[in-house]
Amino acid sequence: MAKDRIIRINDNLKKEIATYIQNSNLKDDLGFLSVNHVDTSRDLSGAKVFISSFQTEKTNDELVGILNDNSWRIRKELANILPLKRVPELKFYYDEHLDKVRHIDSLIKDTS
Repeated sequence: MAKDRIIRINDNLKKEIATYIQNSNLKDDLGFLSVNHVDTSRDLSGAKVFISSFQTEKTNDELVGILNDNSWRIRKELANILPLKRVPELKFYYDEHLDKVRHIDSLIKDTS
């Protein structure tokens, strides 16, 4: 039962964080950004947000730095939107999964 709640919270956080970034002035600094996954702790004290980016001039570390510097702003906005008593503290990480998939695809194309 509690696991289902965490899954719903993760999905809602993912959707609302992506919407906030898309509609805020952060999108000018970040370029095209995708929120891939959110992993919230059971006690809702923290959430790991995994992102990836496409067609941006910034490095992955710069993107994560910008988001972590503005995480309080995103969290404050989420508190106004989500029906949670406590919005988790957000920590952003770059998701390297898509880069690995692209690398494997390029290796397969090179061998064919």
